[in-house]
Amino acid sequence: MDTILKNAIASIQIGVEDYLSGDERRGLSAVRNLTAGILLLFKEKLRQLSPHDSDEVLIKKNIRPTRMQDGSLSFRGEGKKTLDVQDIQERFKSLNVDADFVRLKKVVDLRNDIEHYRTSNTAESIREILTKSFIVIRDFIATELGEEPAELLGDKTWITLLEESEVYERELAACRAVMGEIDWKSAAGEKIADYIRCAHCGSELVKPVDAQVEHPVELVFHCASCGVDFDFDQVVEAAVEDCYFYESYIAMTDGGEQPVGTCPDCAKETYLYEDGRCIACFGELKYLRCEVCGSELGPDDQGNRGLCVYHGWQAGRDD
Repeated sequence: MDTILKNAIASIQIGVEDYLSGDERRGLSAVRNLTAGILLLFKEKLRQLSPHDSDEVLIKKNIRPTRMQDGSLSFRGEGKKTLDVQDIQERFKSLNVDADFVRLKKVVDLRNDIEHYRTSNTAESIREILTKSFIVIRDFIATELGEEPAELLGDKTWITLLEESEVYERELAACRAVMGEIDWKSAAGEKIADYIRCAHCGSELVKPVDAQVEHPVELVFHCASCGVDFDFDQVVEAAVEDCYFYESYIAMTDGGEQPVGTCPDCAKETYLYEDGRCIACFGELKYLRCEVCGSELGPDDQGNRGLCVYHGWQAGRDD
């Protein structure tokens, strides 16, 4: 077994042992170790794909091209610095390697919060991370590394991940059933509901105190993990960001329209182009087309009083 893969499995196994200890301090260590293990699994895939005698070029941050004696080009890894999460995601995309970066983002975000002492972790929030890690680990080992997860991880680690995942998924299903009673008044709202997290501990084990409100902005949620109540307004921006994370990333890297904009009424990053309104305050655009050229106007154009950017600038110059 290669060193990178061996270290990946060891990190995951130690992370599970940390979790099973019941010690809160080791619970935080579990998140760090599980995150490190996943990233090492990803780097193992890139190592496997790296050409022979290239110094594992695909996992290196810096790549040095060299012209060979026959005129062909050779690429080698340079230095010891390896890829970060964003680099890995971009490299996987170009190599058609499949990995669950949406779930991984949750794990990495919690890891980062822990490193900066900004999170309050309960047993349930750690279990949530364990569950998300389990899904990412299981799928990647089976589909991309071509290994049997149970054999690679060992019986103790595999059974723990499997059992904790089943327990958590049952609790999550119960919360989601109550969330399903909310009338979001839009398909986009129903999508965003799956990304609402506790404003205090970050858990997804949340449900409305009263689902039968007249308008979603009136919603108050209760966290089944830490017991805190919080308003929809406190978490809507984060939910929108998470829901449209992948689409926003594609628009930023490959071009195209962003799915989310800044609402001109409440100033939150919650205007949804597919809905034609803001999910936070349900405000709609006052100006839809330029009065001069007829071009479509977005939320960023509303300050031009019915004109596009060009004709707004021209009108200001004429004044």
